[in-house]
Amino acid sequence: MNYALFADITAFTHITTIVLVIVGLLACFRYRRFRPWEAGALIAVVVLWSYYGNCPLTILEQYFRDMAGQDTNLTSVGFLPYYANALLDMSLSSKLVQQTTFFTGGAIFAASLDWLSPYFHFHLFSFRKSFKKMFRVKRHA
Repeated sequence: MNYALFADITAFTHITTIVLVIVGLLACFRYRRFRPWEAGALIAVVVLWSYYGNCPLTILEQYFRDMAGQDTNLTSVGFLPYYANALLDMSLSSKLVQQTTFFTGGAIFAASLDWLSPYFHFHLFSFRKSFKKMFRVKRHA
């Protein structure tokens, strides 16, 4: 088997996924209907990353690189820090990438709750409407 090819395909899939998530972030701020999809993708990344201790695509690429006999340290360094250093000669810490991903996931998840809130928090919204009516009546009186 050509494990180097599988590793390259996995790396390409990984970078494509990262680009799509970034484009999705920009799209979900303009088009609110994409927020639940983006939040779901980011929450899935956070859950998988937390469960495996690293991104599953990074682990898979490391496996293929090991099987191909290539010496890489993807799982200890991380996908983005490894390729940022190898391709762009830029130093990123794995902790920074992880914290940024987790924060972004939480922020987009919170934004998606606002989008879905009329469905899930109907009583809260009806309370807010009645509170606004009550406040408006008192203010004009």
